[in-house]
Amino acid sequence: MSFLKKIIGQKAISDKPPQRIKITLENLSLWVGIEKLFKEGKIRIDSNGQLRYLHGAPVGEMLLVKINKDGNPIYKESTDEWFDPESQKAKTFIWP
Repeated sequence: MSFLKKIIGQKAISDKPPQRIKITLENLSLWVGIEKLFKEGKIRIDSNGQLRYLHGAPVGEMLLVKINKDGNPIYKESTDEWFDPESQKAKTFIWP
């Protein structure tokens, strides 16, 4: 449960982890894979504070996919605005 306390703060935590978690600079260190990409310069922050991949697609939210045998939540990234790095949208993307 300490993982959940880090994500949602010291608020009362129920038995259920959050279904969705928005990745921000404040909680980036909890998502090792995303943090690694940020440190490597493959993800950066736009002028609105949104984390984005270099081709412009936003970093998505983390969605709860299951709870493992240890009781730890397993999350996967998902977004409504994803586009392929080779797409026309990526080629014409203008950083805000």
